[in-house]
Amino acid sequence: METTATLNPILTVVANAFIRDPKGFVADIIAPRFPAPLQAGTYYKFAAADIANVPNLKPRASGAPYTRIQTKVGSDSYNCENYGLEAPAPDEERKKYATYFDLDRVKVSRIVDTIRVNRELRVVGLVNTLPAANIAVPWNDPSSNPKADVDAACEVIRQQSGTAKGQITMTINHPTFLALQTHPKLTDLFKFTSPGVLNEEKLTSYFGVRRVVIAYNIQAINDEGQAFSAADIWGNQASFTVDVESADLEVPCCLRTFNWTAFTDLVSTLDSGGAPATGSGGGAGEQTIFTYRDENVKSDIHRGDYYVAEKVISPGCGYVLNNCLG
Repeated sequence: METTATLNPILTVVANAFIRDPKGFVADIIAPRFPAPLQAGTYYKFAAADIANVPNLKPRASGAPYTRIQTKVGSDSYNCENYGLEAPAPDEERKKYATYFDLDRVKVSRIVDTIRVNRELRVVGLVNTLPAANIAVPWNDPSSNPKADVDAACEVIRQQSGTAKGQITMTINHPTFLALQTHPKLTDLFKFTSPGVLNEEKLTSYFGVRRVVIAYNIQAINDEGQAFSAADIWGNQASFTVDVESADLEVPCCLRTFNWTAFTDLVSTLDSGGAPATGSGGGAGEQTIFTYRDENVKSDIHRGDYYVAEKVISPGCGYVLNNCLG
């Protein structure tokens, strides 16, 4: 099918810079990206028995074959779907900016922000399918014991996956973070050794986890045309997940994001003329921007393609504590 949309390598670089900026988004941390050469395929899915399945080695007799490692895990399938959208850059609006390129950067930023909010919502949906328990005494109650609750949650993960607490990421929203900053058990502990406002590093040290991640982002929950009302994307919960930076699919983790790389490969050229091939990507990124002209609306149209599939890899590598705040 013919298209007038062509790869915009400059805006593709800009988009990938935007998409890697944390900005309080959590999905990129707890559901790390796996570059997938195929749009659809299969992946390893780990149950507790699969993770604990380690062969019992015995001395090898002379001339006998070596024991071989066999990966005994389940499998599931993924299909990277395109969560892309377009943003017009009208000629009239372009005149308001100091330089020609400023409006294009603004539109690409809006594309990326919209894609990232939606990705965050999908990952929250997956986290809500993990094993969970309710906190008996909310953490904004001075009599509560957040560390005991966190220890219990991490112990469930250890029993299911063999993962130590120091390898588990703890995710909370901003209101929960504010409540923990003033919790008497925490403030009493740090007031002599490390005075000042409790930050993520101090909370990480207190709970003994790999890191504490604060989800700052919100979403509008009002219907269109009604007065603006917002809520945290990450709800009234603390989630605990095993995440890995390795691209090894045989390494158990809680969540992964499969990112189809067909549209992010290096730019190729047509055999005739040497022009960039429509449909080629702009590098080893996640986001690709194409641009075309629509004279009916006197605008340059920037299209962002984003092919991903977020999946739960091992439910035993995650746990959720609900009702953090009363």
